[in-house]
Amino acid sequence: MANPPGAAAVTRVERLPRRGRPRWLTVLICAVLLLALLLVAADRGGVVFAQHEMAVQIKKEGFPATPKVTIKGFPFLTQVASRHFGDVRLEASRITEGPLRITNLKVRARDVRVDSGFSSGTLGTVDGTAFVSFKDLASASDNPDLVLTAAGKNLVKAKMDLGITEATATATVTKQGNSIVVRTQSIEGFSRSDIGDDLDFTVPVSGLPMGLSFQSVTVSSNGVGLHVVGRNVKFSDS
Repeated sequence: MANPPGAAAVTRVERLPRRGRPRWLTVLICAVLLLALLLVAADRGGVVFAQHEMAVQIKKEGFPATPKVTIKGFPFLTQVASRHFGDVRLEASRITEGPLRITNLKVRARDVRVDSGFSSGTLGTVDGTAFVSFKDLASASDNPDLVLTAAGKNLVKAKMDLGITEATATATVTKQGNSIVVRTQSIEGFSRSDIGDDLDFTVPVSGLPMGLSFQSVTVSSNGVGLHVVGRNVKFSDS
């Protein structure tokens, strides 16, 4: 029937039915997502297991307690397949080294190769820092009343109670051989002959965990850092 005169034309629009996603495609997407989640879970679970096993064996290389081991890199399972890890971090604290206590040790190991059961292996190169607090460094000296604080690059302030007064000196901190050496440079209000070598001391550093050696020493705001290195460091359950 025609529209009345003056009336707007009415256009009838028929909507086409919307076509949903095929059921098989939805199932496939869900399956792929589930598989991805399972692989990630397996990957992370494998990391936790490997880190624990490696830490247990490395502890036997001179650590008083099991160190914290963190294996970097993703995916992890491909590294397991090759038994080769490019980046492994180790951290430990309160390591007694002769008269010296290492406050904490943080190192990075590269080119790490292990056997199939993680019971033995080799750390290709190791590089990091052994940090010694001023309190621990002073405790390693022959003077229990010595107090050390930072005074600049490779310099410390050394204070010692002399009974009726207190002596304050500026001293250098250097590496000589396998030792940390603290040597007085100047003393406030006293001559060197008045104090002698009472504020000087040497602390041997040898037998570090994993056979590490220290290359240099630097003074920070809270203590001293020893740059430690190692090469072809072996660990084993034997």
